[in-house]
Amino acid sequence: MPARFPSAAALAATAVALLLAPTACSRTAATNSGTSSKPGALGGTRGQGTAVPVTKAGLTGKPIVLASKAQFSGDDAVTDASGTAYIGWIGGSGSGRRVNLCVLPKGATSCAGGVSAIDPLNPGAYGLRLLLTGPHTVTLVWEYLTSASETGPEGDEIAVASSSGGPLSPAKDVSTAPSFGLMLDATTSPDGSVWVVTRVAGKNAVQVRPGFNSAPVTLSTPYLTAYALLRFDGSTPVLVIDKDGSISDPVSVAFEHGGAWSQFNPVAGTSTADANFGLAATPSGVRLIATVTNASYQPVAAGWNGSGFGTPALTGDTNTCAPSSHDAVSDASGRLADASMECGDVAVANLPDTVHATVFRFAANGTFAGTLPQLTTSPDGSGWVAWSVGVNGGDELLAAPLLLPGQ
Repeated sequence: MPARFPSAAALAATAVALLLAPTACSRTAATNSGTSSKPGALGGTRGQGTAVPVTKAGLTGKPIVLASKAQFSGDDAVTDASGTAYIGWIGGSGSGRRVNLCVLPKGATSCAGGVSAIDPLNPGAYGLRLLLTGPHTVTLVWEYLTSASETGPEGDEIAVASSSGGPLSPAKDVSTAPSFGLMLDATTSPDGSVWVVTRVAGKNAVQVRPGFNSAPVTLSTPYLTAYALLRFDGSTPVLVIDKDGSISDPVSVAFEHGGAWSQFNPVAGTSTADANFGLAATPSGVRLIATVTNASYQPVAAGWNGSGFGTPALTGDTNTCAPSSHDAVSDASGRLADASMECGDVAVANLPDTVHATVFRFAANGTFAGTLPQLTTSPDGSGWVAWSVGVNGGDELLAAPLLLPGQ
């Protein structure tokens, strides 16, 4: 979930050696099974969540270094129907930032054709999102400052580039954005248009642009927003936000119906615990992953019911080091999956019924820095996870192939 900008507390992780299997200090996969503790709590999920022992789950190849000794301002990952994964990032060293793309056909051990890199149109580019906009086409979306940002309210620009498996196209501007804002999310609607969510600088507000050529809508928020994610439940856009710097406040949700947006309402039973949250559109509806409202800081999942989220249920991840980030994704299998930081480990969770998690973990090979772990999966349970750590001279972005637990 743009770039996602972690807090300093979320990035304070212990450096550990890289392993290709769960670390000795990691817990085994969660073994919770059965239906949700409250019928209908997830608003239409499949009923049973039987845990499967983790026998083959984990990293299925050695991590590859995508970029090193660089500074990053966004990354993301997606997978198309053929199983080809795309990992993108904005980053650079002394020569300036570039928009980068690595294409990984199914079974690949390196970027096909190498890393494709283009000029982002401005060295201040940030907030990257990768969107599937065709059968084998990925579109990269980001925001950057311009000189007009200092003279008017809509001076930033939203830019895009695309790839159909080969090199990235040159970047081009597609719409304006709030001056000195922060692009928090971009997603595709059912009609194929790209919706962009941007934080309005210095105000308790976010801007939603429902398509590059459509007029933006500014929504008042109950607080200064740190994260925002937008997903579609059928034709209904559902927007979730959290409070900047908060530990105990619940996330809040608004949705559009009949051309009008609701106010933001708190999601009872959730917090962010100085982490972010995850939001994904699964075949059975929009699903939220957040943090329980007690000192265990364990993750909870909730399902959209048409006008709000149902009662959050514990996922079963009882690791004593609770997640300090989330990147929730789904695929055609119907699952919900999530990648997170748990102390010095990257944790990957598979929730086949969108509530009960089976988890594997591996050491991050350093102190988390620069970006939050990003996950992308295929219906067969394979996928890729990307994460970054600090190294001498900057940060390093890595990616590794995986097989989800609970297959």
